[in-house]
Amino acid sequence: MSSCYLLDSPKDELDSIYDRYHQVARLSKHAGGIGLSYSRIRARGSLIRGTNGHSNGIVPFLKTLDASVAAVNQGGRRKGAAAVYLETWHADIEEFLELRDNTGEDQRRTHNLNLAHWIPDEFMRRVDADTEWSLFSPADVPELVDLWGDAFDAAYRAAEAKGLARKTMPARELYGRMMRTLAQTGQGWMTFKDASNRTANQTAEPGRVVHSSNLCTEILEVTNDGETAVCNLGSVNLGAFVANGSIDWDRLDSTVRTAVTFLDRVVDINFYPTEQAGNSNSRWRPVGLGAMGLQDVFFQLRLPFDSPEARALSTKISERIMLAAYEASCDLAERPQEPPTGSGSGGTPGARCPRGPRRVPRAVCCTPTTTTPS
Repeated sequence: MSSCYLLDSPKDELDSIYDRYHQVARLSKHAGGIGLSYSRIRARGSLIRGTNGHSNGIVPFLKTLDASVAAVNQGGRRKGAAAVYLETWHADIEEFLELRDNTGEDQRRTHNLNLAHWIPDEFMRRVDADTEWSLFSPADVPELVDLWGDAFDAAYRAAEAKGLARKTMPARELYGRMMRTLAQTGQGWMTFKDASNRTANQTAEPGRVVHSSNLCTEILEVTNDGETAVCNLGSVNLGAFVANGSIDWDRLDSTVRTAVTFLDRVVDINFYPTEQAGNSNSRWRPVGLGAMGLQDVFFQLRLPFDSPEARALSTKISERIMLAAYEASCDLAERPQEPPTGSGSGGTPGARCPRGPRRVPRAVCCTPTTTTPS
């Protein structure tokens, strides 16, 4: 019943890489969309000490993943879907940008994977200042994957000072290539590492790091080798709450509270294709309630989509859903038989829920239904 899964990068070793293939296949078999980091795998040309050879980089492994995603369909209904995230300092970033090109060597193309960048603020600062950007192999700087904010900036600059960079290039040149790839292929989504970790309510304690988003980029959760983050998503059909020329706010509140309760119960009764997914979901208990049918509301109320009245109503609906979801989470936490939050959550109660801890650390999200963008 879970919607999609977020996996940390495999370790930079063969057993871990192939174990991750197995996990992705099992998750995809049970209709899960996949978000997967690949930032720990050494870059092309890096030394393999066990054989005294040199690595072919991430591309051949992603080619295998691409074939696996296509082969293992989602519950027999459609082919699998996965998004691969790569940090912008990875020395294979330029080859990564070519993976969805329609020209070039097909053995170095992945036609089924979605691609996303995991961008630190330091890169954007250097783009703005028009200065140089250094590319590294994770084999030389393994610590960068688990750092963000000031700690990442300091470690990145220290690696530059030590001369560990595999290549240096103008930051704007790389950024330009990222923009061209995005325009030409629709791939290479822009997601921001530092902002994601700063705003996540799971990263309050050291060692908890968000390494990627999910397939549709609406979820941010911490991951590690033993925990596969899970998305438990649902949507409220807003068009069903229009009555007599207005929104039935009380019924909307009641429906949101019921939906959050049901989504929370999914955590307990769900089947988990992998042990890592079960570990994470029972620990954090994240749910994501969103909305669909906003255009139906505007149509029934005869509101132009771009009118100030429509924008104000959209804001009010979102706020109402958020507050009702947080209240439901607080109510669940106050039940004697329930723990107040997912064990080890470490999340803050939230400014709009002053009564105490919440049962679920995250209760709402922008679920990617086809009617949501309107």
